[in-house]
Amino acid sequence: MKTKKFLFLIALLFYIAPVIAQTSYSPPSKPMKYWSYEQFRQWLEWSHHVQLTKSNSASDRREGIMDGNKIRTVFYNYGSIGRPNTEPSIEWPKGSHHGYAYEFGPIIGAQVVDVHGDTIPVFSDALIDGGDRAPSGKVWGWQPLPQALNSAASTPAMSNDPSTWPQRQDVDNPFYNPNATSDKDRFLWPGVDDTLGHISADLESYWVMDDRDNDEFEYYPFINDSSRRGLGVQLNCRLMQFSASLAEDILFYIIEIKNVSDKPLDKVVVGMFGDPHIGGPGDFSDDFAGFEKDINMVYSWDAEGSGNDYGIPWTDLGWLGFKFLESPVDGNGNQLGLTSMSAPVYASTGGSPSLDDIMWENLRPGQFTGIKQNSDNVFLFGSGYFSLQPGQSQRFSVAILLGQGKDDLFANAEIAQEIYDLNYKFTKAPNPPKVTAVPGDGKVTLYWDTEAERSYDDFFKAYDFEGYKVYRSTNGGQTWGQPITDADGNVRHYKPLTQYDRIDGKKGYFPKEQYGTHFNLGKDTGLKHTFIDSNLINGVTYSYAVTAYDSGYATLGVQPAESNIVSSVNMIDVKPIAKAAGYQDAAIAVEHLPGGFSTGSMEFSVLDPMVVKDNSYDIKFNDSGNNVRVNIINEQSGDTVIADSPKINGEPLMFDGLIGSINNEKEIKVVDEKTGWSAGSKTTIRGETTLFAGGIRYPRDLEIRFFDQPVDTSLFFNTIVKFQVWNINENKKIKFIFLDKDHSADLSPGDEIVPAVTVEGSSQPKATWQIKLLAPATGDTILPAAGDVYQIFVTKPFEAIDSYKLTTSAAKTDDKQIKEHDLDKITVVPNPYVVSSSFEVPPPSVFSAGRGERRLYFMHLPSKCVIRIYTLNGELIKTIEHNTSIFDGSEPWDLVTYEGLEIAYGIYVYHVDAGNLGTKIGKFAVIK
Repeated sequence: MKTKKFLFLIALLFYIAPVIAQTSYSPPSKPMKYWSYEQFRQWLEWSHHVQLTKSNSASDRREGIMDGNKIRTVFYNYGSIGRPNTEPSIEWPKGSHHGYAYEFGPIIGAQVVDVHGDTIPVFSDALIDGGDRAPSGKVWGWQPLPQALNSAASTPAMSNDPSTWPQRQDVDNPFYNPNATSDKDRFLWPGVDDTLGHISADLESYWVMDDRDNDEFEYYPFINDSSRRGLGVQLNCRLMQFSASLAEDILFYIIEIKNVSDKPLDKVVVGMFGDPHIGGPGDFSDDFAGFEKDINMVYSWDAEGSGNDYGIPWTDLGWLGFKFLESPVDGNGNQLGLTSMSAPVYASTGGSPSLDDIMWENLRPGQFTGIKQNSDNVFLFGSGYFSLQPGQSQRFSVAILLGQGKDDLFANAEIAQEIYDLNYKFTKAPNPPKVTAVPGDGKVTLYWDTEAERSYDDFFKAYDFEGYKVYRSTNGGQTWGQPITDADGNVRHYKPLTQYDRIDGKKGYFPKEQYGTHFNLGKDTGLKHTFIDSNLINGVTYSYAVTAYDSGYATLGVQPAESNIVSSVNMIDVKPIAKAAGYQDAAIAVEHLPGGFSTGSMEFSVLDPMVVKDNSYDIKFNDSGNNVRVNIINEQSGDTVIADSPKINGEPLMFDGLIGSINNEKEIKVVDEKTGWSAGSKTTIRGETTLFAGGIRYPRDLEIRFFDQPVDTSLFFNTIVKFQVWNINENKKIKFIFLDKDHSADLSPGDEIVPAVTVEGSSQPKATWQIKLLAPATGDTILPAAGDVYQIFVTKPFEAIDSYKLTTSAAKTDDKQIKEHDLDKITVVPNPYVVSSSFEVPPPSVFSAGRGERRLYFMHLPSKCVIRIYTLNGELIKTIEHNTSIFDGSEPWDLVTYEGLEIAYGIYVYHVDAGNLGTKIGKFAVIK
């Protein structure tokens, strides 16, 4: 046993040695923003190992992306927004890859008395570059706490993804609802108004952090726990974005600071430290800055006429601002506002948050220092002083703003203030639909759910969804089609590929303009949930997005709000591909089973053939109560794929790769064009069928059959008649009332026949339709005689007795079709290959260069075959084994031989061997 323990310790030593070695790494002495990419990469690796060995909180660190409007940025649940040499860091507009800041985060300090009796300032910050840290690499700042984190999730808690919410049932979890009566409401979003389950913005993130790891100074905030250091404060943090056009350039950062220690903090200052780079991460040395104390805002812009990393005109660069919206309050309950501001040069004296004494001086209330313009300045602004007693909380919030010039930036600052004044209860765009894409041969089929149509706007107390817009991008989401610009040429919107909107009279252009443009509300086309984009190039990656929008409120001057184009829910990348040779699509059939009589209709079609299997489904209806609902059961698995759904009025039903719609009859009514005398009837009497006064609508087809002798008796009057009334759907004779107007006991014009049925809950028959016999318009009167039949056909809604069978057949391939037709369709694209092709797309990273991988494609191949490529001299240069599903008949080739050499220009021969299915020989060219 001792030997085993010794060997284990030796193995453990070898295992942890690399980690220990990493802690000896010495980063360059120059500031981080001047590091090379390789230096930054090495530091990240070293920092990761140091944090794992030095802090238990590091395992709770998470990175997220806020992309709920035109600002897109990385953020971290230890406080920082943005990260040096990392994109997107306050990217604007989203998709442009134009970042505006290295990082930005809270810095909080207080004056305390240490164990030596000295009064010292202690600061905690969230910054990576210049942040306070020990020589060992340990962070003297904020660390995330687990109570607001789902440890299984890769991101902080995001409002649009419940899988990221913590699932722990304890009082420290701000998401936990102790009053829940079902699993559905056990974990709810902690609203900004302290209401569980209330998501105010289109996108929010929430996390909790504290400064227990800040052991730089000998101050112990907890009397009985010397391991918890710092100031003993906890921060509840929230980021919020609204996608409505008025707020699309604003990111809200809300922080509640709470003294969770045992000691009072009598002199506290809170602030933000930010490092902008207007014009890109390589264009930071010529920035200008300013502040407006009256509106509590600092801002930055680039030197007039200067160049930038993005190669765009100076006038196209945005302006970046940070506005205090809410600050801590003094003893009288008044907000302190912005009480200090400085813009020191980065990495100089005063330009690093690690210098606690200098930070305390720069954040001293009333300290508004001059700004060195046209330089690499950083922002440091704060609010103080105030006190925090044990258990006491204060809140402050900042708006990060961008604008196209000073006027636009200041207009956005006004909007941010209005939203704050409304306690962040601002109009929201409808929830984005969840989009699925199905690749096809030269086409892409999109389909999406209907959840957006149930979006509720808390601000206007209304369900105001109006329609969908479909966009396509061919450059990885940087642009989304034809741009719509304002009078200054700034891109404000993109023209969608197509648009579907409710038929409600809200159409055309929204009457109020914004930025000189008008929002298109649609053409009352009606809603759809699928779109097929055709004439595409197989093998090329396309990006699609489906947005949802509302109709706006013209009388209040509120523009329509549209959900984000770019998000993880409604944006998708897809590559159209040729199906394999012999491909036959999935099929579907619907049968109305015996026993039901509904005249309602239903249509189903294949939406995603890759999902459809050989299967059958039972479609049944529940007609209890006043509402009819549908259930669809997968016979193979027994699962109910559509459960008790009210969608029987044309709404889309999507399941298992199928899309369908069920259209119930709106009411039971006589079908006039089918009702009347049957073919072969000799009578010239006319019939007029209406609902009897006070009668019930009977959902069955009827016949009045005439005979040459008495066969039945009327209710009430006991008149013996020569006809019978039959329910022809169920083949049973029913009762009737004969109204003999002339009391002749025989049929004559003016008489009426009223079928009557006994309904549930009543012992007496109820009248239904009224058939009035009328004299012929012209000619002789010929009364009904034996063999004449009067038929009454009605519409019949779905009932519980109605049952349908839906049968599906999976996609497959046909060997005969391959042999006789499809081998001849095998081709190479592009042919000729000209140095580069449309298939070659640049890598997605903003820092990447080059056109991407060289490749051409063999198309319409059998799912299994061997491709051999030869020179014209017959030299075999490449063999490719093709083995894919029947949904992919393509095979890429990177134009590299089996020896790893790039091929020369010229003509090449390819041979496709599909075994007993046959072969195909062809040529392609590679030219300059």
